[in-house]
Amino acid sequence: MKKGIVLEVHDEHVTILTPEGEFLKSRKQKGQVDLGEEIAFFPLHRAETAKKGKLALGIRGKWALISVMTAIILAFSLYPKYASNQVYAYVSVDVNPSIELGINKDMKVISMEAYNKEGENIINQLKDWEKQDITSVSSQIFDVFRQKGYLTENSEVLIASVLSNETNSDWKTMMQNKITTISENVQEDMVSITTLETTIENRSDALKEGISPGKYIQKEQEKELVDNEDTSKSESVPTLPLNQQPLEIKHANAKEEKSGPPSFVEVKKSEKEADKKEHKELQEQKKIEKNERQEDRKKEQEERKIEREQKQEDRKEKREEEREDKNQLKEEGKTEWNQSIKENDRADKERMGPASLPEPSDFKSFKKIQDDKRGSSR
Repeated sequence: MKKGIVLEVHDEHVTILTPEGEFLKSRKQKGQVDLGEEIAFFPLHRAETAKKGKLALGIRGKWALISVMTAIILAFSLYPKYASNQVYAYVSVDVNPSIELGINKDMKVISMEAYNKEGENIINQLKDWEKQDITSVSSQIFDVFRQKGYLTENSEVLIASVLSNETNSDWKTMMQNKITTISENVQEDMVSITTLETTIENRSDALKEGISPGKYIQKEQEKELVDNEDTSKSESVPTLPLNQQPLEIKHANAKEEKSGPPSFVEVKKSEKEADKKEHKELQEQKKIEKNERQEDRKKEQEERKIEREQKQEDRKEKREEEREDKNQLKEEGKTEWNQSIKENDRADKERMGPASLPEPSDFKSFKKIQDDKRGSSR
Protein backbone atom coordinates (compact mmCIF):
# COMPACT_ATOMS: atom_id res chain seq x y z
CA MET A 1 0.00 0.00 0.00
CA LYS A 2 1.25 3.48 -0.89
CA LYS A 3 0.24 7.05 -0.17
CA GLY A 4 -0.02 9.99 -2.54
CA ILE A 5 -1.93 13.03 -3.77
CA VAL A 6 -4.78 12.69 -6.29
CA LEU A 7 -4.00 14.47 -9.58
CA GLU A 8 -6.73 13.12 -11.91
CA VAL A 9 -10.08 11.45 -11.32
CA HIS A 10 -11.57 9.20 -14.04
CA ASP A 11 -14.58 6.91 -14.13
CA GLU A 12 -12.66 3.72 -13.43
CA HIS A 13 -9.35 4.90 -11.95
CA VAL A 14 -7.45 7.86 -10.44
CA THR A 15 -3.93 9.12 -11.13
CA ILE A 16 -1.83 9.69 -8.01
CA LEU A 17 1.51 11.40 -7.36
CA THR A 18 3.61 9.65 -4.69
CA PRO A 19 6.25 11.31 -2.45
CA GLU A 20 8.90 9.47 -4.54
CA GLY A 21 7.80 11.39 -7.66
CA GLU A 22 6.00 8.48 -9.34
CA PHE A 23 2.73 8.82 -11.26
CA LEU A 24 0.66 5.75 -10.46
CA LYS A 25 -2.86 4.61 -11.25
CA SER A 26 -5.24 3.03 -8.76
CA ARG A 27 -8.75 1.67 -8.89
CA LYS A 28 -11.27 4.36 -7.93
CA GLN A 29 -12.31 3.94 -4.34
CA LYS A 30 -15.84 4.02 -3.01
CA GLY A 31 -17.10 7.44 -2.10
CA GLN A 32 -16.03 10.84 -3.38
CA VAL A 33 -12.35 11.49 -4.06
CA ASP A 34 -11.25 15.13 -4.45
CA LEU A 35 -8.32 16.53 -6.36
CA GLY A 36 -5.37 17.30 -4.08
CA GLU A 37 -6.57 14.82 -1.45
CA GLU A 38 -3.97 12.51 0.09
CA ILE A 39 -5.13 8.87 0.04
CA ALA A 40 -3.75 5.39 0.66
CA PHE A 41 -4.00 3.07 -2.40
CA PHE A 42 -2.85 -0.08 -4.15
CA PRO A 43 -1.24 0.76 -7.55
CA LEU A 44 -2.58 -0.94 -10.70
CA HIS A 45 0.46 -0.36 -12.91
CA ARG A 46 3.06 2.31 -13.42
CA ALA A 47 2.19 5.23 -15.65
CA GLU A 48 4.52 6.26 -18.36
CA THR A 49 7.49 7.78 -16.61
CA ALA A 50 10.15 7.88 -19.28
CA LYS A 51 11.89 10.77 -17.65
CA LYS A 52 12.38 9.23 -14.29
CA GLY A 53 15.82 10.51 -13.36
CA LYS A 54 15.91 14.26 -13.14
CA LEU A 55 12.12 14.60 -13.21
CA ALA A 56 11.69 12.27 -10.24
CA LEU A 57 14.43 14.01 -8.34
CA GLY A 58 12.96 17.42 -9.13
CA ILE A 59 9.48 16.40 -8.09
CA ARG A 60 10.87 14.77 -4.95
CA GLY A 61 12.70 18.00 -4.13
CA LYS A 62 9.57 20.05 -4.76
CA TRP A 63 7.60 17.67 -2.53
CA ALA A 64 10.16 18.06 0.26
CA LEU A 65 10.13 21.85 -0.17
CA ILE A 66 6.33 21.94 0.01
CA SER A 67 6.41 19.82 3.17
CA VAL A 68 8.98 22.08 4.84
CA MET A 69 7.09 25.26 3.93
CA THR A 70 3.84 23.76 5.22
CA ALA A 71 5.50 22.83 8.50
CA ILE A 72 6.95 26.35 8.86
CA ILE A 73 3.58 28.00 8.17
CA LEU A 74 1.85 25.74 10.67
CA ALA A 75 4.53 26.44 13.27
CA PHE A 76 4.21 30.22 12.91
CA SER A 77 0.39 30.09 12.93
CA LEU A 78 0.18 27.84 15.99
CA TYR A 79 2.99 29.38 18.08
CA PRO A 80 1.01 32.38 19.49
CA LYS A 81 -1.76 30.07 20.65
CA TYR A 82 0.80 27.67 22.12
CA ALA A 83 2.65 30.48 23.94
CA SER A 84 -0.57 31.96 25.36
CA ASN A 85 -1.62 28.56 26.73
CA GLN A 86 1.79 27.56 28.10
CA VAL A 87 2.42 28.02 31.82
CA TYR A 88 5.59 29.97 32.52
CA ALA A 89 5.12 30.24 36.29
CA TYR A 90 2.96 29.05 39.16
CA VAL A 91 1.98 31.30 42.07
CA SER A 92 0.41 29.70 45.15
CA VAL A 93 -1.44 31.65 47.86
CA ASP A 94 -2.03 30.08 51.29
CA VAL A 95 -4.05 31.60 54.13
CA ASN A 96 -6.44 28.88 55.17
CA PRO A 97 -7.70 28.47 51.61
CA SER A 98 -4.88 27.16 49.41
CA ILE A 99 -4.94 28.23 45.73
CA GLU A 100 -2.42 28.01 42.87
CA LEU A 101 -2.45 30.20 39.74
CA GLY A 102 -0.91 29.26 36.36
CA ILE A 103 0.68 32.27 34.62
CA ASN A 104 1.50 32.53 30.90
CA LYS A 105 4.22 34.58 29.19
CA ASP A 106 2.03 37.74 29.21
CA MET A 107 1.60 37.61 33.04
CA LYS A 108 -2.03 36.51 32.64
CA VAL A 109 -3.78 33.77 34.60
CA ILE A 110 -4.67 30.75 32.44
CA SER A 111 -5.32 28.13 35.13
CA MET A 112 -6.39 27.98 38.79
CA GLU A 113 -6.28 24.98 41.12
CA ALA A 114 -7.39 24.52 44.75
CA TYR A 115 -5.51 22.38 47.28
CA ASN A 116 -8.33 22.21 49.83
CA LYS A 117 -12.09 22.63 50.13
CA GLU A 118 -11.81 26.25 51.25
CA GLY A 119 -9.82 27.03 48.12
CA GLU A 120 -12.50 25.44 45.93
CA ASN A 121 -15.16 27.65 47.56
CA ILE A 122 -13.06 30.73 46.86
CA ILE A 123 -12.52 29.81 43.18
CA ASN A 124 -16.25 29.21 42.70
CA GLN A 125 -16.93 32.82 43.75
CA LEU A 126 -14.47 34.33 41.25
CA LYS A 127 -15.76 35.54 37.88
CA ASP A 128 -14.05 36.40 34.58
CA TRP A 129 -10.54 35.60 35.83
CA GLU A 130 -9.26 33.73 32.77
CA LYS A 131 -6.68 35.61 30.65
CA GLN A 132 -6.66 38.48 33.20
CA ASP A 133 -3.52 40.04 34.71
CA ILE A 134 -2.18 38.28 37.81
CA THR A 135 -2.39 41.51 39.86
CA SER A 136 -6.09 41.94 39.06
CA VAL A 137 -6.94 38.29 39.77
CA SER A 138 -5.01 38.27 43.05
CA SER A 139 -6.86 41.43 44.09
CA GLN A 140 -10.18 39.62 43.49
CA ILE A 141 -8.95 36.63 45.52
CA PHE A 142 -7.94 38.74 48.51
CA ASP A 143 -11.25 40.65 48.34
CA VAL A 144 -13.07 37.33 48.77
CA PHE A 145 -10.64 36.43 51.59
CA ARG A 146 -11.65 39.65 53.38
CA GLN A 147 -15.37 39.00 52.87
CA LYS A 148 -14.98 35.50 54.33
CA GLY A 149 -12.97 36.77 57.32
CA TYR A 150 -9.69 35.01 56.49
CA LEU A 151 -7.56 38.20 56.55
CA THR A 152 -7.70 39.02 60.25
CA GLU A 153 -5.03 40.91 62.15
CA ASN A 154 -1.80 38.90 62.64
CA SER A 155 -2.98 36.12 60.30
CA GLU A 156 -0.26 34.58 58.10
CA VAL A 157 -0.23 34.86 54.29
CA LEU A 158 2.18 32.62 52.33
CA ILE A 159 2.93 33.45 48.66
CA ALA A 160 5.20 31.07 46.71
CA SER A 161 6.30 31.37 43.08
CA VAL A 162 7.58 28.56 40.84
CA LEU A 163 9.24 29.63 37.58
CA SER A 164 9.77 27.25 34.66
CA ASN A 165 13.20 26.68 33.17
CA GLU A 166 12.23 28.50 29.96
CA THR A 167 11.96 31.94 31.59
CA ASN A 168 14.77 34.48 31.21
CA SER A 169 16.14 36.92 33.77
CA ASP A 170 14.03 39.89 32.57
CA TRP A 171 10.84 37.86 32.82
CA LYS A 172 11.83 36.67 36.32
CA THR A 173 12.38 40.29 37.37
CA MET A 174 8.91 41.23 36.07
CA MET A 175 7.36 38.34 38.01
CA GLN A 176 9.17 39.38 41.20
CA ASN A 177 7.81 42.91 40.78
CA LYS A 178 4.28 41.47 40.42
CA ILE A 179 4.72 39.45 43.63
CA THR A 180 5.98 42.59 45.42
CA THR A 181 2.94 44.57 44.26
CA ILE A 182 0.58 41.83 45.47
CA SER A 183 2.32 41.76 48.89
CA GLU A 184 2.13 45.56 49.27
CA ASN A 185 -1.61 45.53 48.55
CA VAL A 186 -2.18 43.02 51.38
CA GLN A 187 0.01 44.78 53.97
CA GLU A 188 -2.85 47.20 54.73
CA ASP A 189 -4.70 44.32 56.41
CA MET A 190 -2.08 44.10 59.21
CA VAL A 191 -1.16 40.51 58.30
CA SER A 192 2.15 38.65 58.32
CA ILE A 193 3.32 38.03 54.73
CA THR A 194 5.96 35.49 53.68
CA THR A 195 7.13 35.18 50.06
CA LEU A 196 9.07 32.18 48.74
CA GLU A 197 10.57 31.09 45.42
CA THR A 198 11.06 27.41 44.65
CA THR A 199 11.70 25.04 41.75
CA ILE A 200 9.67 22.80 39.46
CA GLU A 201 11.14 19.75 41.21
CA ASN A 202 9.90 20.93 44.62
CA ARG A 203 6.48 21.62 43.11
CA SER A 204 6.35 18.04 41.80
CA ASP A 205 7.16 16.75 45.29
CA ALA A 206 4.45 19.01 46.74
CA LEU A 207 1.85 17.67 44.28
CA LYS A 208 2.68 14.13 45.34
CA GLU A 209 1.81 15.10 48.94
CA GLY A 210 -1.31 16.99 47.87
CA ILE A 211 -0.16 20.37 49.22
CA SER A 212 0.86 23.67 47.65
CA PRO A 213 4.54 24.44 46.90
CA GLY A 214 4.56 27.12 49.60
CA LYS A 215 3.27 24.73 52.27
CA TYR A 216 5.77 22.10 51.10
CA ILE A 217 8.77 24.48 51.44
CA GLN A 218 7.52 25.64 54.84
CA LYS A 219 7.18 22.02 55.95
CA GLU A 220 10.70 21.18 54.74
CA GLN A 221 12.15 24.17 56.58
CA GLU A 222 10.46 23.14 59.81
CA LYS A 223 11.73 19.59 59.35
CA GLU A 224 15.25 20.93 58.83
CA LEU A 225 15.00 22.95 62.04
CA VAL A 226 13.89 19.88 63.97
CA ASP A 227 16.72 17.80 62.50
CA ASN A 228 19.28 20.43 63.43
CA GLU A 229 17.86 20.63 66.93
CA ASP A 230 18.06 16.84 67.31
CA THR A 231 21.63 16.89 66.03
CA SER A 232 22.65 19.58 68.51
CA LYS A 233 21.08 17.60 71.35
CA SER A 234 22.81 14.36 70.33
CA GLU A 235 26.30 15.88 70.34
CA SER A 236 28.66 13.94 72.58
CA VAL A 237 29.30 15.27 76.08
CA PRO A 238 32.90 14.89 77.30
CA THR A 239 33.27 12.20 79.97
CA LEU A 240 34.16 13.25 83.48
CA PRO A 241 36.15 11.49 86.19
CA LEU A 242 34.22 9.04 88.34
CA ASN A 243 35.14 10.80 91.56
CA GLN A 244 33.50 14.02 90.42
CA GLN A 245 30.30 14.95 92.25
CA PRO A 246 26.97 15.09 90.37
CA LEU A 247 26.57 18.68 91.43
CA GLU A 248 29.88 19.55 89.90
CA ILE A 249 28.93 17.67 86.70
CA LYS A 250 25.76 19.74 86.36
CA HIS A 251 27.70 22.91 87.00
CA ALA A 252 30.36 22.02 84.43
CA ASN A 253 27.78 21.22 81.74
CA ALA A 254 25.85 24.40 82.43
CA LYS A 255 29.01 26.46 82.19
CA GLU A 256 29.99 24.82 78.92
CA GLU A 257 26.57 25.38 77.35
CA LYS A 258 26.58 28.96 78.48
CA SER A 259 30.05 29.70 77.15
CA GLY A 260 29.61 27.85 73.82
CA PRO A 261 28.18 29.37 70.62
CA PRO A 262 24.37 29.36 70.18
CA SER A 263 22.88 26.52 68.16
CA PHE A 264 21.24 26.95 64.77
CA VAL A 265 17.81 26.44 66.29
CA GLU A 266 18.41 29.14 68.91
CA VAL A 267 19.58 31.57 66.23
CA LYS A 268 16.51 30.90 64.10
CA LYS A 269 14.27 31.16 67.15
CA SER A 270 15.78 34.50 68.15
CA GLU A 271 15.46 35.80 64.59
CA LYS A 272 11.83 34.75 64.48
CA GLU A 273 11.13 36.41 67.82
CA ALA A 274 12.87 39.57 66.61
CA ASP A 275 10.75 39.57 63.44
CA LYS A 276 7.58 39.11 65.48
CA LYS A 277 8.59 41.93 67.81
CA GLU A 278 9.37 44.23 64.89
CA HIS A 279 6.10 43.35 63.21
CA LYS A 280 4.19 43.99 66.43
CA GLU A 281 5.89 47.36 66.91
CA LEU A 282 5.06 48.27 63.32
CA GLN A 283 1.42 47.34 63.87
CA GLU A 284 1.30 49.37 67.08
CA GLN A 285 2.81 52.35 65.29
CA LYS A 286 0.26 52.07 62.48
CA LYS A 287 -2.52 51.76 65.04
CA ILE A 288 -1.31 54.91 66.84
CA GLU A 289 -1.10 56.80 63.55
CA LYS A 290 -4.59 55.65 62.64
CA ASN A 291 -5.96 56.81 66.01
CA GLU A 292 -4.21 60.16 65.58
CA ARG A 293 -5.75 60.62 62.15
CA GLN A 294 -9.17 59.77 63.56
CA GLU A 295 -8.69 62.28 66.40
CA ASP A 296 -7.60 64.96 63.93
CA ARG A 297 -10.66 64.32 61.76
CA LYS A 298 -12.91 64.39 64.80
CA LYS A 299 -11.37 67.65 66.03
CA GLU A 300 -11.71 69.19 62.58
CA GLN A 301 -15.37 68.17 62.41
CA GLU A 302 -16.03 69.73 65.83
CA GLU A 303 -14.33 72.97 64.79
CA ARG A 304 -16.42 73.09 61.63
CA LYS A 305 -19.57 72.48 63.68
CA ILE A 306 -18.70 75.29 66.10
CA GLU A 307 -17.93 77.62 63.21
CA ARG A 308 -21.21 76.72 61.53
CA GLU A 309 -23.18 77.38 64.76
CA GLN A 310 -21.37 80.69 65.26
CA LYS A 311 -22.30 81.82 61.74
CA GLN A 312 -25.93 80.88 62.35
CA GLU A 313 -25.91 82.84 65.62
CA ASP A 314 -24.38 85.88 63.90
CA ARG A 315 -27.01 85.78 61.16
CA LYS A 316 -29.75 85.51 63.78
CA GLU A 317 -28.39 88.49 65.73
CA LYS A 318 -28.08 90.51 62.54
CA ARG A 319 -31.72 89.79 61.64
CA GLU A 320 -32.80 90.82 65.15
CA GLU A 321 -30.87 94.07 64.88
CA GLU A 322 -32.37 94.82 61.48
CA ARG A 323 -35.86 94.11 62.85
CA GLU A 324 -35.28 96.41 65.83
CA ASP A 325 -33.92 99.16 63.60
CA LYS A 326 -36.95 98.86 61.36
CA ASN A 327 -39.37 99.04 64.30
CA GLN A 328 -37.49 102.00 65.72
CA LEU A 329 -37.69 103.86 62.44
CA LYS A 330 -41.36 103.07 62.25
CA GLU A 331 -41.95 104.40 65.78
CA GLU A 332 -39.91 107.53 65.06
CA GLY A 333 -41.93 108.20 61.88
CA LYS A 334 -45.18 107.73 63.75
CA THR A 335 -44.03 110.08 66.51
CA GLU A 336 -42.98 112.74 64.01
CA TRP A 337 -46.31 112.45 62.22
CA ASN A 338 -48.27 112.83 65.48
CA GLN A 339 -46.10 115.77 66.49
CA SER A 340 -46.71 117.42 63.13
CA ILE A 341 -50.47 116.95 63.55
CA LYS A 342 -50.35 118.53 66.98
CA GLU A 343 -48.29 121.49 65.76
CA ASN A 344 -50.76 122.09 62.95
CA ASP A 345 -53.67 121.93 65.36
CA ARG A 346 -51.97 124.38 67.70
CA ALA A 347 -51.32 126.81 64.85
CA ASP A 348 -54.93 126.62 63.70
CA LYS A 349 -56.21 127.29 67.22
CA GLU A 350 -54.00 130.32 67.61
CA ARG A 351 -55.11 131.69 64.30
CA MET A 352 -58.89 131.05 64.68
CA GLY A 353 -59.37 131.55 68.39
CA PRO A 354 -60.08 129.25 71.24
CA ALA A 355 -63.86 128.71 70.68
CA SER A 356 -64.14 129.00 66.96
CA LEU A 357 -63.94 125.28 66.17
CA PRO A 358 -64.40 122.05 68.12
CA GLU A 359 -61.41 119.92 69.15
CA PRO A 360 -60.69 117.29 66.47
CA SER A 361 -60.90 113.76 67.84
CA ASP A 362 -59.32 111.96 64.90
CA PHE A 363 -57.83 112.47 61.48
CA LYS A 364 -61.22 112.60 59.68
CA SER A 365 -62.50 115.28 61.98
CA PHE A 366 -59.27 117.17 61.52
CA LYS A 367 -59.69 117.03 57.74
CA LYS A 368 -63.31 118.22 57.97
CA ILE A 369 -62.31 121.18 60.08
CA GLN A 370 -59.61 122.07 57.61
CA ASP A 371 -62.07 121.92 54.75
CA ASP A 372 -64.50 124.13 56.68
CA LYS A 373 -61.77 126.62 57.36
CA ARG A 374 -60.88 126.82 53.71
CA GLY A 375 -64.57 127.38 52.82
CA SER A 376 -65.05 130.19 55.36
CA SER A 377 -61.85 131.95 54.25
CA ARG A 378 -63.23 132.17 50.71
